[in-house]
Amino acid sequence: MVEHIAVIGCGAAGATAAMQARKFNRKVAISLFNTEPYSQYSRCGLPYTISGKVKAFEDLVLMPPENWKGLDIQARLGTSVTDINHDSRELAFGGAGGKGHQEYDALIFATGARNADPPIKGLDKKRVYGLRTLDDAKALAKEADKAKNAVIIGGGLVGMETAEAFHERGLEVTVVEFLPHILLAMVDSDMAQIIEEHCREHGLKILNNTAAQEIAGKEKATGVVVKSRETEEISEIPADFVVVATGVRAVTDLAQKIGVKIGPWRGIQTDDRMMTNLQDVYAVGDCAENLEFITRTPMTAGLGTVAVRQARVAGINAAGGHVRFPGIVGAKVTKLFGLEIASTGLTEEMATRLKVPIVKGSIKGSTKPPYYIGGLDLKLKTFFNKETGKLVGGQLVGLEDAAMRLNVLTLGIQQDIDAGELFDFENCYAPAVCDTWDPLVQSADVAQKRLNR
Repeated sequence: MVEHIAVIGCGAAGATAAMQARKFNRKVAISLFNTEPYSQYSRCGLPYTISGKVKAFEDLVLMPPENWKGLDIQARLGTSVTDINHDSRELAFGGAGGKGHQEYDALIFATGARNADPPIKGLDKKRVYGLRTLDDAKALAKEADKAKNAVIIGGGLVGMETAEAFHERGLEVTVVEFLPHILLAMVDSDMAQIIEEHCREHGLKILNNTAAQEIAGKEKATGVVVKSRETEEISEIPADFVVVATGVRAVTDLAQKIGVKIGPWRGIQTDDRMMTNLQDVYAVGDCAENLEFITRTPMTAGLGTVAVRQARVAGINAAGGHVRFPGIVGAKVTKLFGLEIASTGLTEEMATRLKVPIVKGSIKGSTKPPYYIGGLDLKLKTFFNKETGKLVGGQLVGLEDAAMRLNVLTLGIQQDIDAGELFDFENCYAPAVCDTWDPLVQSADVAQKRLNR
């Protein structure tokens, strides 16, 4: 009988787990601990507080602190869990509200992730930032008020969205990317090139295949020393401040201390109930490792959409329910200078690494019929398992309607459809909206011919 649930972390995962536990079980006691002084807020919205697309920092707070009391959930904000004794089912905490101990029957780790700093000299200098917390965003917004030049180290999702935000504030922005192209965890090289060309046309500077080696300056950053991986030429880019966006690492310290197993991606291993190897101990969100949907290999997601779905499962199960998490498809979308970039399932690099033979259906289509004024180009690729014909991934880049088409592909992956079934998909049609043969269907037709099915 579960009488008390303790949730460590109040991000999207922790807050959702607590709310779902309460929704399922009206009687169970729930304690929520968060090291930050803030209640649940949108981390994905942080770059947009800098650009001004989110008017105020407070607008990102999705769960006002006073609302927890109305749900009969004890939320201890600005409070860290300092120790856990799982044998006695008791944790120790301390922070703004004082110190204490809390007994629990079920424990949910939603400890998130921290920035993974690269091996670069000078990261401890002033005016060098990450962008992970609300306080980070507040500090960077102040920098944007007085700076002229910014350097972003890392061309992933966070790095590119942050670069766009500063460019929209009128700064000269340079992105330094170690890999041959930006966003390679999301799209393939040919799609990345389209994105890079679009961003450069809007004034963004992107240095691919370039290693950031040192933050220049005595006490505070004045530039970044970089080295071309192709020519080995060394140069210095002027910077009034630097943002390091080179990925994150799961926060697992407390979990490891009580004997929770850590997986190959350095996240907390979980099963399809989001339970760890310890009975009644769960993990969700950025700190958790689960299975990739198609190949059933371990992975971490780092996506808010995955975090809340894992949290729903863990919250209900911790409260006495029996629901299961199906695995991580990895649907991602962003928008840079008006260009929608969407990806789901396997990329070509992932398929190679996971030894999945694929056939590609690649087309350049339009969002509307050719005779209708205003249709926009849409680059689209779908991937199918060469042996089974099953849909395993897709990518879209275009100025409109990429995201909604991606959702169709994600559902197709989850429903295990093949190229023929996607080709038979009956899409809606109106000249002002889309064509009789949607680009999704056309890409499946291309793949079918290559599959000889």
